[in-house]
Amino acid sequence: MDIELLKTFTILYVEDETTLRNDVYQNISPFVKEVITAVDGAEGLRLYMQNRSKLDLIITDILMPNMNGLEMVDEIRKVDSEIPIIYTTAFNDSDYMKQTIEQSIVGYIIKPIDIEQLFKAIEKASLKIENDRLKSQLLEINKELEKIVEDKTAELVLKNQELNKQLHTDGLTALPNRRSLIKDIKELESPIILLIDIDSFKSINDLYGESVGNEVLKFCSAKIKVFSQKYGYEPYRLGADVFAILKDDQCIYDTCVSDVLSLKEVISENQIKISGYNISLGIDITVGISQEKDDIVAKAHMALTKAKEEKLSYLIYEEKYDTQKEYQNDIKWTKILKESIETNNVVGYYQPIVDVNSKVVKYECLMRIIHDNQVYTPYYFLEIAKKVKFYPDLTKIIIDTAFKTIRKHRCRININLSIQDIINKDIINIIIEELEKDTIAHFVTFELLESESITDYERVISFINVVKSFGCKIAIDDFGSGYSNFSYLLRFKPDYIKIDGSLVKNIHTDKNSLLVTKTINDFAHSLGMKTVAEYVHCKEIFDLLTDIGVDEYQGFYMYEPLEDVL
Repeated sequence: MDIELLKTFTILYVEDETTLRNDVYQNISPFVKEVITAVDGAEGLRLYMQNRSKLDLIITDILMPNMNGLEMVDEIRKVDSEIPIIYTTAFNDSDYMKQTIEQSIVGYIIKPIDIEQLFKAIEKASLKIENDRLKSQLLEINKELEKIVEDKTAELVLKNQELNKQLHTDGLTALPNRRSLIKDIKELESPIILLIDIDSFKSINDLYGESVGNEVLKFCSAKIKVFSQKYGYEPYRLGADVFAILKDDQCIYDTCVSDVLSLKEVISENQIKISGYNISLGIDITVGISQEKDDIVAKAHMALTKAKEEKLSYLIYEEKYDTQKEYQNDIKWTKILKESIETNNVVGYYQPIVDVNSKVVKYECLMRIIHDNQVYTPYYFLEIAKKVKFYPDLTKIIIDTAFKTIRKHRCRININLSIQDIINKDIINIIIEELEKDTIAHFVTFELLESESITDYERVISFINVVKSFGCKIAIDDFGSGYSNFSYLLRFKPDYIKIDGSLVKNIHTDKNSLLVTKTINDFAHSLGMKTVAEYVHCKEIFDLLTDIGVDEYQGFYMYEPLEDVL
C-alpha cells in the first residue's frame, strides 16, 4: 500500500456500534489525514454534505437505526456517483447484497472486522481515489499531465512487454516456453516439430542435485539454440528436460532424419564438466517428430514416448501410436478392473493428515488396485473405469472399506466423492444406510472434488445437509486447482478446504503460489473454515505453511499412503 497516498485521505466512517466504531477509528486514524465518524445513516448523510469537498472514501455499516447504510448511500449517490464506498456487514446482512450492486461499491468487509482486511479494501479503493485525483489535475494542468500520462503509458508499455516476455519465456534458459510454442504453431501453415528429451536426465538430477541438472539444461539449451539458428528452426523449452524446435516447412522424411542426426551430433560433440565432481558428462537425446497440423505437440510427444519405450534415437509420429495404444490400454484395464472387483482387489490405502505438531489427526482413504503384486493408483484406471461403467462399483467398495476401517479403529477418515457419486442415488443410499447403523458419523469427513461440472447445486447442498445432520464433516478437495469457484464456499459452507497440491508443492520457489495459498487460507479462516495443505513434500514447505497458519498437513514429507491406519 502507498503509505504517503494514504496519509492524504479523509474518510467518513459510519457505524452505530460504539465499541467497534472507536476501535476502527483508533486503528486507521494514525495512517490517514482525517477520520470523520457518524453514529447512523442520518448523521452520516449530514456530515457527508458538510464535508463532501474533502472526503475521499466512505466506510459504512448496512444495518443502523434512523437511516441504514443502503438508504444513506442512495442519497449520496444522487449527489456523487463516483466516491468509493466500502460496506462493513455481517452474514445476516446477505439479503441486502443485491441492493448494493447498483450502488457501485468497491468492497465488503465481513464483521467482526479484521483490520488487515480493511486496509486491503482501502488499498483497493485507493486506486480509484488516485485516478479521480489525476482526472482533476488533468483539468487544471492539462499540458503537464499529458506528459505525465505519456511517461506513465510508456512505463506501463515497457512493464507489459517485460511481463509478456516473462509469461512466454522460460526463466532458466531464456528460451520461449510452451505458451509461446502453442501460439507460434497456430500461425504456421505447415509446421514441423522436433520434441527433444535429454536421456537419463532424472538420474543426473538425482545423483548430482538440481544445480547440476540446471547446468545440463542450460548446456543443452545453448546447443539447441545454435542448431536452430543454423537450420532455420525456432527453439523452445517446454519444461523439465523437454525442449522443442519448430519451423514452417513440410520436410520430407530424409530431411527430418538428417536434421535429427545433426542435432544429436551438435549436443553430443562436447561433454559438460561437473564442477566439484571432477568428471564430465556426455549428453545424448531422444527425439519425437510430428508434422500433423492438429495436436502436433501431443503427437510429437506420443512419438517421443514410443521412441523411448523402444530405445530408439528418434521416431516420426504415425497414427497407430495413439489410437492403437489407447485401445489396447483400455482393453487391458477393463479386464483388470472387472477381475479386481470380483476378487476384492480394490482396496483402500490411508494417508495420514497431521496437525501443526505433526500429530496424526485423521486419514484420507485412497483407492488402489492390486494386480500381479503391483499397487496401482487411480491415475492408471479411473478414466477408463468411468468409460466402461465400473466407476460406481469402485466408489461403493471404497465407501464400504472406509466405514469398516472407522468401526474397527474408531479413527477419523476422509472419503472422496465426485459429483457423479453425489447424483448417484444408490451410492447416497449406501452412505445413509452406513450412517444410520451406529453413531460413527463424527469420524467421517466427505471430500467433494472442486469442479466446474457442478450444475445441480441444490442436489449437492441437499446431500451436504443430510450427512451434516448425522454429524459428518465436509471438505472441498483440490481447492485452487484451476477452477476455484469461491461461491462454493458460500453455498456449501464446508468445514475444511483442502488447498490443492499444485499450489502447495511450489510455494518454496514460487512467490505467486505462496501468495495464492496464503489468500485461500486467510479467506477460509475468515469464513470460519479450517484448511488442509496437500502435497507437503519437504520441511521447507511445511515450515512456510505453518507460518501462514494452515491447520492441517498431508504429504510425503510426513507419511506416504499406508495399507492400514497407524
